[in-house]
Amino acid sequence: MTLRPALLAAVLLWPAWMGAQAAALPELPPTENWQPIFVEPAPIPVGSSVGMPSPPVVVPIGLTATLTAPRNVVGRVPLSLSVANAGAAALRLGAARDNDQNCALAPLVRVLRVGTREVVYPVAGEPRLCAQDFRTDTAGKGEAVTYTRDLDLPPGEHMIEGWFAGSVNGASANAVSANAVPIKLSAQPVRVTVR
Repeated sequence: MTLRPALLAAVLLWPAWMGAQAAALPELPPTENWQPIFVEPAPIPVGSSVGMPSPPVVVPIGLTATLTAPRNVVGRVPLSLSVANAGAAALRLGAARDNDQNCALAPLVRVLRVGTREVVYPVAGEPRLCAQDFRTDTAGKGEAVTYTRDLDLPPGEHMIEGWFAGSVNGASANAVSANAVPIKLSAQPVRVTVR
């Protein structure tokens, strides 16, 4: 007998030989009214890698964000995020387009239906390939930079969470992007009613 047929015979006879060696297992009674368990995977934060810890984000002192939107809206929801600099020096802010946010630069948002944890926007499974545009703005001492965008939301009560995600560095003329520090600056959520 050559090696190949001998190995095939061993593999095919292995379960029968193991069954003869093992003690008989008790039979379990059938289960009534069983329900499958569905577990939603935890969402991966935008801009992070699976298994890689995110570096700590340090927000410069005096940098704040304010999200505004009308309380009652018919049609598209206009959003405005103001990033104010109350610090001692001017800062350069940089923002890139986000594939999960319909290619928006800023503000980045998450919209929840009020009274539930249902995420209305961004819609899961609709990532896009966006141009790698990068917008830079300078927020001088005591000044603010405002980012705007419109959202198409279904009718109902919504809570909109908004933030600026990008980079910040000194606003001197010779500042280079290598000195930029990544930041995520959250604003207070706003509630809107879409009719």
